[in-house]
Amino acid sequence: MTFTDLSRADPQTNEAMQWFHRTSGKPREALRMLEETLAVPEPEQPKVSAGAFVEQIDESIQEQGRREVMSVLVNLRQSEIRALVRRAAHAKGRYLAALMELPRSQASRKTAIEEVALLRREFEELEIGLKTLRQLVLDSDIDVIGVD
Repeated sequence: MTFTDLSRADPQTNEAMQWFHRTSGKPREALRMLEETLAVPEPEQPKVSAGAFVEQIDESIQEQGRREVMSVLVNLRQSEIRALVRRAAHAKGRYLAALMELPRSQASRKTAIEEVALLRREFEELEIGLKTLRQLVLDSDIDVIGVD
């Protein structure tokens, strides 16, 4: 079936959908079950206070965040975190050195300030990342090999 055939597909037979799933390897039964599942409205939840709802949202955010972080940061080593600490310290040093060397003349100042701002943002981003990692380790949200 071509794209032209798709535009002429009969909506009653769902021909276009069948074409798509045949090429993707999904059987029609799975498609039907998915459509039925998506069509079922979410069950009515009992009313809760705004505070309780916000707490549920906060818990959900924390749990989802924990799952995502743990799926990305697998088998994290102490040496990797120490290397990040060294990079942050190096970035801080480069930023401060560039700051001290800012030219006094107006001719080259704009470019120099842009470079210093870029170094500052890099340093600040690394610091924020390290603070985040530190808190994740303290909260046991990530596993670091050799750390209990």
